[in-house]
Amino acid sequence: MASLDPFRVFVAVYRAGSLSRAARDRHLTQPAVSAQLAALEARVGEPLFLRTPRGVTPTERGKLLYAQVAQSVDHFQAASAALRGSPAPPGPLRLGLTPEVLHGFALPRLAGLPGALHVTFGEDRALLAALGSGTLDAALVTTEPEGRQVTAQVVTEMPFALIGPPDWDAAPTLPGTLGAWLNARPWVSYSVELPVTRRFFTGTLGQRFAARQALVAPDLRAVVRAVTLGMGASLVPLFAAQEALDAGQVRELWPARPRIPAARWWLAQRAADEARPDLHALRGALQTGPLPGAPSVPTGIRPD
Repeated sequence: MASLDPFRVFVAVYRAGSLSRAARDRHLTQPAVSAQLAALEARVGEPLFLRTPRGVTPTERGKLLYAQVAQSVDHFQAASAALRGSPAPPGPLRLGLTPEVLHGFALPRLAGLPGALHVTFGEDRALLAALGSGTLDAALVTTEPEGRQVTAQVVTEMPFALIGPPDWDAAPTLPGTLGAWLNARPWVSYSVELPVTRRFFTGTLGQRFAARQALVAPDLRAVVRAVTLGMGASLVPLFAAQEALDAGQVRELWPARPRIPAARWWLAQRAADEARPDLHALRGALQTGPLPGAPSVPTGIRPD
């Protein structure tokens, strides 16, 4: 019967991106890791990794093999550890999310987690695909996953804030007047589509959005920074603007939070991993519960 050890070494190399780091993780010598990997490549009939000065990069055949065996290797190691009565050796928890969410929301909550955390950046579709293929352990997304292989739980509901430069004149308080006032000023946005902004204008302010888009940048940190520089107003998730609001670098132009459905965020994981303690700890760290008085919608809303 074929030994599982080469596959365990292969998964360790894939996740570490380096033979030397994988050797440390597996408590083996680097020559032993190299020999087992070479034996597996001989069985497969083609290289599984490309060697680079900084480590290794999986080939397309390596990516396919990883998707086929990673989950089985993880289950075997967990079962072996349970039979020994000891926890499985801690490995890096691989989390996918966007850079802005990591910086503005997740990072302060993850600082106390034990063990290593490896982060991958991407949008919902790519992150959920990586989760399904086994290259991620969890993904923080604003789209509820479909299918039985991946499960998800809501960890927070984040409201939106209407922000502008601190030196602008006071905004009108009546919705209709506010809409005209905003349309006469420049706007900074995350995308050209502006789904949340357009719904806010038509549904709450009673006007179509017609402001001049002074800057469109697919990075919420850049959007908030542009507002601090006086380039325009914007409607952004509160987490992205909170630090600038606290510092007085931007101000809320109007109390829009109760008028806009909050973005619902899901922590997704593979259904087979529901019992993993590290994923339970991750979900507990990120869980904030619904925000009082903030309406929510069943699926996520992408930022503007």
